[in-house]
Amino acid sequence: MTDRLLFNFSYQFPGVVWNTVAMPDHHVLLLEIRDHALKSVSFSAIQYAENKILWRDFSLEEPWWINLAGASDGIILFNAYTETSNPDRKAILAYDLGRKLRWWRNDFSMTSVGQDHVRGVVSRLGLQEIALDLHSGEEVPLKAPVAMDTSMVILPAQYPEGTAHFETVKTFLSQKLNLMPVLSLEYTEHHACIMISYYVMENGLANYLLVMQKNGAVMMHEKLGEQLKGIGLGTFFILSGCLIFVKNRMELVSYFL
Repeated sequence: MTDRLLFNFSYQFPGVVWNTVAMPDHHVLLLEIRDHALKSVSFSAIQYAENKILWRDFSLEEPWWINLAGASDGIILFNAYTETSNPDRKAILAYDLGRKLRWWRNDFSMTSVGQDHVRGVVSRLGLQEIALDLHSGEEVPLKAPVAMDTSMVILPAQYPEGTAHFETVKTFLSQKLNLMPVLSLEYTEHHACIMISYYVMENGLANYLLVMQKNGAVMMHEKLGEQLKGIGLGTFFILSGCLIFVKNRMELVSYFL
């Protein structure tokens, strides 16, 4: 193992990287980019195995009240809010990776997406759960959910301040690096690496990501954000053997593990 992580890629975006959705079967990472000043949202797709952008700055007809909801088997799902005063009233739109609209359905609030179908709730006859075919949007019989293979995506565990795990990691960081984390930690281990996202009071609230070997050798230590208003969830993840995180809200960064 090398002393430092090997850099993979970095992409800058014109707004906040608000959400990411992985499509491991196509080696694609989808991003939702929000510009709060302009009240606009766009979407980008990165072919991470080949380190190239498939497309970027893709916008839909609805400029703001829409979000990236999920993806599977080459189909990208978006939630559109049909009543801005009622977040439960939604429609769903399905696009392929070529950005072609495949189908849409009004009055559908998605709850989960599987390998070949999407489940959700309609309100036309009270709250009724139905399933739609992933590729056609046609209604199909409800069946037991088939769990998607998420083995290629590893998310860290979150340890709030005051829990036993938080105190254990806090003691470790204090003794090893003289750090005093606050509020929350995110932690995972992958092969011989330990990854910790932590917060400190530093001219306001700042978030750092630390990657260490199990012998304590530091492989990477980067500031992800500063003067934050609060803590985040899922500040980093591992996808196909690569560490991926958002830095300064607008930059997607990846290192090989």
